[in-house]
Amino acid sequence: MTRLLLIALPVALAAAWPSRASTGATAPNVSAIAATGSSGVTVQTGEGGFALLSFGMWPAQKSDRQRSRDRSIVELSKPALVSHSKVGSFRRAIYLPHVMAAERQYALPPGLLDALIWTESRYNPFALSKAGAVGLGQLMAGTARQVGVRNRYDPLSNVGGAALYLRTLLDQFGMVHLAVAAYNAGPKAVTRAGGIPRNGETPIYVRQVLRYWRL
Repeated sequence: MTRLLLIALPVALAAAWPSRASTGATAPNVSAIAATGSSGVTVQTGEGGFALLSFGMWPAQKSDRQRSRDRSIVELSKPALVSHSKVGSFRRAIYLPHVMAAERQYALPPGLLDALIWTESRYNPFALSKAGAVGLGQLMAGTARQVGVRNRYDPLSNVGGAALYLRTLLDQFGMVHLAVAAYNAGPKAVTRAGGIPRNGETPIYVRQVLRYWRL
């Protein structure tokens, strides 16, 4: 790749160019070209009192490309970003301030409600499950009535209801993993099982929430 940059300079400045200053030679006509070696810079001077500087290929370009290629190899050797990363979700960016505020309001472990909502709905306020759970926190109709949420499709009400419900479960079971399990399977199922119900869904759900919570 060749880059050309043409600059017209008065002869007074051209005289300060190292190759001129060392020889003290007078400026040649326009056909004369003085090269500065491997730098890729050429100087043309002629009548009218101007010097023409041309910047050609820069040797550093090749090494820059090589460094970029080496860096790409290093980056590819690192573990790829897992698909469940929450960083890139624009919906999460919209609602996360409200989720964090709800966590503070109900004294929830920081980030736990965020991880739960991500697991439940991927921050889709219109999410609807086969069982009839609705919204960001996937509130069932009975749970919504229990926590005072009238419109489950209202994102802020849904977040507030999910936070209050999670707070209730934490107070009831005293352990994060049991409260998360109860959020998924219901508190009665956790009580009957004496722990995380082995129903095929809840253990995976708890594992996902706790994993996202640690990200």
